[in-house]
Amino acid sequence: MKINLVLSGGMARGVAHIGVLKALEEAGLEVKAISGVSAGAIVGTFYAAGYTPEEMLKILKATRWLKIFRLRVPKKGLFSLSRAEKELRRYLDYERIEELSLKLWICATDFLEGKPIYFSRGELIPILLGSCTLPGLFEPIIYDRYLLIDGGVVNNLPVEPFKKSRRKLIGVDVNPTAKVSEAKGIVHILARSFLLAVRSNVDKRKEACDLVIVPNIERFSPLDINKIDELYTLGYKKTLQKLRELGA
Repeated sequence: MKINLVLSGGMARGVAHIGVLKALEEAGLEVKAISGVSAGAIVGTFYAAGYTPEEMLKILKATRWLKIFRLRVPKKGLFSLSRAEKELRRYLDYERIEELSLKLWICATDFLEGKPIYFSRGELIPILLGSCTLPGLFEPIIYDRYLLIDGGVVNNLPVEPFKKSRRKLIGVDVNPTAKVSEAKGIVHILARSFLLAVRSNVDKRKEACDLVIVPNIERFSPLDINKIDELYTLGYKKTLQKLRELGA
């Protein structure tokens, strides 16, 4: 079966998307197009560039995350994305979104207009970085006439590109919420506050999906990038479970 796929944001929890992709492949479902935002945009981009789930996991484990995000004197963000840009260019040998082997939409928010933009064409790296630019943590990305920040601010499950498609639509939400025991610092506070805020724009959009997958990752912090194997496995297992329920 050919499907369309929507991947939400969720910071480190986005690793679960990779497990979802692996389970879909094993079930014989062919992803024909992806719409992603923030972490979902990153996973979607790598998949659209031809990377397998196994290759994506290998890259994640080889990345020195603490060195990618460089602390800066606060102006428009606490961290610079310049090193993240270099890392993305190491693996993504594409200049433009439309050059990818799979149809892809990247959702980012235009800070100036306060509206979501669904990019299916344009310069890949700046648009992808813009989709992941959490306000307060990272400096907005200037692209064309836009000032881009994280797409999840206004749309953390971008189903809109598929409104006229007749293919089955699977949505993956990797931003479930649960109680935490403490506030662990300014970065954790900003990240959790952001993800709590974007919950309100997701639930209505789930109604547009034929199937919604929400991995059981509530206990993981959005900063738990050291929990790659666990997040991947939970995304994989939840997808298999949901597909069995549907008889797929």
